[in-house]
Amino acid sequence: MTLLLDGQKVQGKRMKVTANLRIEADDMSGQTSGTEKAHKGFKPKTLTVSLMIPYVDKANLRALMSLAEATAAGGQLKTYRVVNDTAAAFGIRQVQFAEGVSAREDDTLAQWVVQFTLSEKLSNPERVEGRRKASSTTAQSGPGQAVGSGAGAGAGGSDGSGGEQGLTGFEAVLKRVDTYIGGGS
Repeated sequence: MTLLLDGQKVQGKRMKVTANLRIEADDMSGQTSGTEKAHKGFKPKTLTVSLMIPYVDKANLRALMSLAEATAAGGQLKTYRVVNDTAAAFGIRQVQFAEGVSAREDDTLAQWVVQFTLSEKLSNPERVEGRRKASSTTAQSGPGQAVGSGAGAGAGGSDGSGGEQGLTGFEAVLKRVDTYIGGGS
């Protein structure tokens, strides 16, 4: 199995790449035994990579660490173009290092057991979400009169017949502005 990040081969023996797609959902059953779930979207796909690096090839571990520690402009993690069969099968093109890199000494052989996670960057669901227009809210109105206007609305004195004794100072100012704009008496 080959893994290239921006054309640089990740060197190691017995490399295994595991791809993962997490689907967010919330349980809607409450205290019942229902199985309904609320779909909350797809999270970025991840590639978990495990490999062995012999002690004599410590330069390969150093090269991997420099890839993991690389930053782009502004101090952000560097985004890599990935070439790997498993990544291609999952549709992953760009990745960033995520959740750290671990290297532990093997119990029997003179080598490190290395594991790291690559998280997808600019995924297809993320692109689709970015292209969607923000849903704009529109004012809705129904037939009839607005609440508080017209005959019989005088409980708070807002119909003009009961005076302004039920209004606070701010409400009185708003009523005067409303009357001025609306052209009412």
